[in-house]
Amino acid sequence: MDIVINDIHRIDVINEVIDKVSVGIKGGIITQISDKPLQGNIIIDGTNKYLTPAFFDAHFHVESTNLTPVNFAEAVIPNGTSAIVADCHEICNVAGMKGFHYFRQACHQARMKIFLTAPSCVPASHFGTNGATLGVPEIKEMLSYDDVVALGEMMNFPGVINRDPEVMAKIKITHDMGKIVNGHATGLRGEDLRKYISAGIYDDHESLTLPEMKEKLSLGMKIFLREGSAETVPDDCYSLLKTEKNYVMFCADDKLVTDILKQGHINFNIRKAVKLGIDPVRAVRAGSYNTAQHYNMQDRGCIEVNKIADVLILPDLVTFEPEMVILNGAVAYHKNKPSLPVQIYPVPDSIMHSIQTKPIKAIPTIPQKYYGHVIEVEDGTVYTKNLKQDVKEEISIKQDIHKLVIVERYGKTSNISACHVHGFGLKKGALGSTVAHDCHNIIVVGTNDEDILTAVNQLIGHQGGLCAINGADITFDELHVGGLMSTKDPVDTAENHDLVRNKAAEFGCKLHSPMSTLSFLALEVIPVLKLSDQGLFDVTNFAFV
Repeated sequence: MDIVINDIHRIDVINEVIDKVSVGIKGGIITQISDKPLQGNIIIDGTNKYLTPAFFDAHFHVESTNLTPVNFAEAVIPNGTSAIVADCHEICNVAGMKGFHYFRQACHQARMKIFLTAPSCVPASHFGTNGATLGVPEIKEMLSYDDVVALGEMMNFPGVINRDPEVMAKIKITHDMGKIVNGHATGLRGEDLRKYISAGIYDDHESLTLPEMKEKLSLGMKIFLREGSAETVPDDCYSLLKTEKNYVMFCADDKLVTDILKQGHINFNIRKAVKLGIDPVRAVRAGSYNTAQHYNMQDRGCIEVNKIADVLILPDLVTFEPEMVILNGAVAYHKNKPSLPVQIYPVPDSIMHSIQTKPIKAIPTIPQKYYGHVIEVEDGTVYTKNLKQDVKEEISIKQDIHKLVIVERYGKTSNISACHVHGFGLKKGALGSTVAHDCHNIIVVGTNDEDILTAVNQLIGHQGGLCAINGADITFDELHVGGLMSTKDPVDTAENHDLVRNKAAEFGCKLHSPMSTLSFLALEVIPVLKLSDQGLFDVTNFAFV
């Protein structure tokens, strides 16, 4: 045996019991499970410890961590994550198939397994300007790769419900190739939900309430309980795990590196579930085995003979912080020991220089027809409200009414749009980013046009990043890779992001993750009111205001 773990409490996620065993690993595979001690090259004493399957994120966007795939792996492996299903529609919205091929090859260099989905909605809709369009031929090419395991989240729910020919062609190709379709059924209920599911869509991570999740489960959908930086699941939704053995699993979706390093990754979801009264074995099952089964991966997600040896040694079933992580039968992380150096997969120059628009000279005024429609943000959710307020001026710091601006970055249209936003709490300055889901145009919120203008031009000049600006006080975090990711390691990237986050707090912002909240204000497929480069968009009616 290459590695033997003796006398350890195994979390048997299939039978949902805890038993005491010894486990032998050879050639990256679990080859023996015994009730007696085993012999091997490396012998680990598991007395009073727990052995669990490594954790598996059912739906994630690596780009949202602001890390490249290799460095993302180094951030989450210490938290026990061995695999994720990554939807790379962020980099594909910026750079199309060139972005996909860069990203896929970069994933192959990571020390964990990163499966991909073929982005279904690039662009997410035709109500924003992005960098590329992926049609049926591109989807078919991506799905032909073994490591592309699904069609990515189908955000164009009106297209599904109304049976748009191109949308349905993408779904059919996926089914024909024996792969599944990820869902994105934002607030869908009743007949619309039934039409959406009947198109052949398997799961959802966008539910807002427990009743919505229960309805989706009753119709055969699987549910991902999501814990991201700007999106969290209400506590009562975890009660589903008490009755649902197979159909509930965990994802993080969009989580900044700062929050991963402070909170954890899927182990955060598991820890929260246990705190809310869920049996630890059931919680671990939701974070490992259920996800593997959902994606038809029979070789991982449990501790059984002939399964891939992705396992964790835990000191307890409370913190879920591993003492050791074994991936593919080799020790990938050992607490209190230095991590291995990593190499960065080279980034094509076109992706490093993806912002084509020129510096702008002025910020437009907010159109009078938008007065009375204010985007209201709320901490902990990417869903906004339409605060129909009698606004008399463009900016009112006293009323917490600020100006939100989007500048098209690809040099296609020169569009600049502006509207009101409430909820940031800024007393001065501006916050800006080139991470603006899903088109990733330049987005800035501010208390005055001068700082907004400076932020826009700083983001253009630096070829992407995050910034907090108040006059000559400029804090900048560079994100050169598609304007989305940093080439720096996780700790340095987190430190740079925290500089911007802390500066935002200094400017008066009370949001936990202001840059994540800002990044979703352009996503015109999540309710209810959003701003694209083309104008203020009412997601409920799927039309511009």
